[in-house]
Amino acid sequence: MAREEGVRFCYGRRTAAWGALAGTALLAQYLPSTAALGQWGPAETLPLGLCRWRGPAQLPRVALTFDDGPDPRSTPRVLDALDRLDVRATFFLVGARARAHPELVEEVARRGHEVASHGDRHVSHLLRPPWCVRQDLERARATLAGLGCDPSWYRPPYGHVTGATLVAARAAGLATVLWSAWGREWTSSSPHEVAARVVRRLRPGAIVLLHDGEAFGPPGMSKVVLGALPLVADALDRAGLEPVTLSGVCAARPLGKVHSDVPPAIGAPR
Repeated sequence: MAREEGVRFCYGRRTAAWGALAGTALLAQYLPSTAALGQWGPAETLPLGLCRWRGPAQLPRVALTFDDGPDPRSTPRVLDALDRLDVRATFFLVGARARAHPELVEEVARRGHEVASHGDRHVSHLLRPPWCVRQDLERARATLAGLGCDPSWYRPPYGHVTGATLVAARAAGLATVLWSAWGREWTSSSPHEVAARVVRRLRPGAIVLLHDGEAFGPPGMSKVVLGALPLVADALDRAGLEPVTLSGVCAARPLGKVHSDVPPAIGAPR
């Protein structure tokens, strides 16, 4: 009887230990998914710079960033609009789309914009195991490197961050970045409404999220962005804020890779 009770006790302790370990692993994997909430707080980054929402507020600069390209239907029009406004931005490109449209990747860089990584496939990290996340980042980086680009920044699809996201990005030498202002243009057909959402959250160091690609959003979304861009640029000018690349806002490339202020095309072919 005593032996049976001892076996049950040991089995119970072992089960509890495995349960605690599994719970800790799940917590480490999915707790970072709350990182998107950081856009509403005052912090610039998570500890150790694991995830960034905004840049330093010391300089009157704002980063314009675009996700989901390159898209032959809309990226050229966004590039033309930025040229007319004399604005430089950061483009978070999807690896699979970069392989399909390499000429657009080169055009983004040629026009003086910064190339960053949006992963290889536009799939939420909440639905992917850690090894898939790691492979996705590595393939996207290899694709961009093959096109002569050396990204420093990474934004996960949908802004969904897991523990695997942060570990894989750091291992790849990429800094994970989300945003502090966004237009949510997939929810509205009004450029004025989208611009107003962005303008409400403009501050020195703000990171603005818009989209140049329509592959993962409703048709016509880019037209809303094109209509909103002049309104956002006008608001920035009236507020005395300069729109620049993400590296321009952060003043130095992440993870210790320092460059001289804001070169014409960070992440561009060398």
